[in-house]
Amino acid sequence: MKIGKQLQKQRKLNQMSQDDLAKELNISRQSISKWENGATLPSFSNVVAISEIFDISLDELIKGDTELMQDLESNKSKISKTWLIIIMGFILAVVVTGALRLLHVSDDNMDNWFFIPELIAFVWLMFNINWKKINLSINRKVLVIGIIWLALYLIPRVNEAIAGFIHGFSSSIR
Repeated sequence: MKIGKQLQKQRKLNQMSQDDLAKELNISRQSISKWENGATLPSFSNVVAISEIFDISLDELIKGDTELMQDLESNKSKISKTWLIIIMGFILAVVVTGALRLLHVSDDNMDNWFFIPELIAFVWLMFNINWKKINLSINRKVLVIGIIWLALYLIPRVNEAIAGFIHGFSSSIR
């Protein structure tokens, strides 16, 4: 059965409108309509989310839809957006650091210059991420690794903030 027909069948079995399903997936109702009409195919992350919403296996959802299966297979070879962010971010950081070192900018100045833009970019990123889709893909191991990574990232910054507070406090007492 084609994904569009299967989607429509499952949606009706679960007494959901296209709009209801669209809200669950954080997409437009028109996208659901296009999938059901066969005009476009859902992404892999949306297929996974749909299977979880309707509590059916991926196999049940896409079995027999060779077009979708081929589309999902061809997307495997593309570099993911996550890896693109990591690779390009690393390259940009190396280039900017190299340029600033060539200009003899001190480490303290680099830290000071990038703190506010780093904070703004982080907040901007947090507000623009589709957390619902990310939460569907986070298992316990990823959660633990994420907590450890965040703690390791924050420890030097928290230590620096505490040291600065203590230094400022002790300077004002003298």
